[in-house]
Formats: sequence, C-alpha cells, structure tokens
Amino acid sequence: MEHENIFKLLKTLNIPVAYDHFKSSQNIIPPFIAYRETSPENFKADCKTYYRPYNFEIELVTEKKDVDLEKTIESLLNENNIPYDKSDEVWDDEEKIYHNYYEI
Repeated sequence: MEHENIFKLLKTLNIPVAYDHFKSSQNIIPPFIAYRETSPENFKADCKTYYRPYNFEIELVTEKKDVDLEKTIESLLNENNIPYDKSDEVWDDEEKIYHNYYEI
C-alpha cells in the first residue's frame, strides 16, 4: 500500500490523520491517528532489490478506551483486505491518553 492510499483510507474514519505527527500549533484533541512508515523487508537477490513493500504503523490516540473506534478501524482494514497486527495498548499517564498500534 502506498502513502497516498493509506492516508485516504484513514481519512474515511472522520478523525484527524497525519503522517508521523501533527504540528504543535494545530492543538489536535484525541481521538486522532498518526501513521508512519516502518522498516520494510525488501526482497533482494543478485545485488538488486526486486520488491520493496511499504509497511506502516497506525497509531490511534484516545482519551478513553474506545472499543467502537478500534472495531471501526479493524473493520476498515479487513474490508480493504489489509492484514494487520495489533500490539498492546499503552496508557500514557503523563498525558492521560491511550495509544493503540496497528502494524500493516
């Protein structure tokens, strides 16, 4: 999946979406999503790279546990045939927000 495609797909959730981070001047309030490219596992042989997949991490940030939004994200990925892994939820006690990560 390309950057443009993942951005358009995530925008259908109707919450703020940004690549990697929002500008501090934007004062975004959760829920929001930040996504970033992760290290690809290139297919290489004979001194050539034959295939370079784009892998992304999608970070959902919420002020409270939002099971419905998580299910919506998971349904969106499933409906678009995008396999994903979900990692453990992280509570940031200092900022009082939850982080949920999806790897695609």
